[in-house]
Amino acid sequence: MNLLFATLAFVLGTAIGSFLSVIIYRLHNNKKGIIFSRSICPHCKKRLKWRHMVPIFSWLFLRGKCAYCSKKISAHYLLLEITTGLTFLVTFLEFNFLQAIPSIIDSSILLYTVDWYILQQFLFYIIEFSLLIGIFFYDLIYRIIPDTFSLSAIAIGIAGGLIFGDPTWLNMLLGGALGFLFFFLQYIVSQGRWIGGGDLRMGALMGVLLGWEKTLLALAVAYILGTIISIYLLIHKKAKGKTQIPLGPFLVIGLIGTLFYGDIIMNFYLNILIP
Repeated sequence: MNLLFATLAFVLGTAIGSFLSVIIYRLHNNKKGIIFSRSICPHCKKRLKWRHMVPIFSWLFLRGKCAYCSKKISAHYLLLEITTGLTFLVTFLEFNFLQAIPSIIDSSILLYTVDWYILQQFLFYIIEFSLLIGIFFYDLIYRIIPDTFSLSAIAIGIAGGLIFGDPTWLNMLLGGALGFLFFFLQYIVSQGRWIGGGDLRMGALMGVLLGWEKTLLALAVAYILGTIISIYLLIHKKAKGKTQIPLGPFLVIGLIGTLFYGDIIMNFYLNILIP
């Protein structure tokens, strides 16, 4: 049963990832009917059939090309679908709402029930993670963090914190203020050259979801990872000193990584510092 639901979580994630790719494209190009209009090839403008839009398999079957005009389809579509699928899978494993109960007739037979509280947490996080993945790829492709994703994630994050009590409302307030202030000071000092307004809202989002303590950890993870990747790109001449490397993807990785493994990381360093 767990294997079945884990598979369904992955499949759902790939479908959401495919939907996100459509939203990202239409949002950037100011297309009307972002959600309900039919999907078309951006090159030849022909409407796509259902078999052209099966997550992962269609891209692989078509070899990354349009079925009509044979123009290349960016690999980020495939990567987005796989990333979202794996994220949903990990989220299910972390918030497994299925509870096994041995049968009173035969203890070797397991019956399953749903823990509704954990199910609510699972739904909350897959919504948040969908928005975060949207931020990741939008910033990676277009070098901007759209308010459509970030402000929606902040609003849902506040609602989730108030419902589940983690983090507490005070910790959310302090975390949101800390994350916003961290980027606001950089914005003022650099006069907007280092970061953009989207990063300020991303900082507030991190604080709302993590609280102030874990926000510091997530920022450290994001900046360390960003520094490593930047140095790698410079060494291999894939970027120059003035090349703009988007910060959003690293912030998203730091945020999601801290949500899943923040306690483990913090306990590890506390055990080193306090033998």
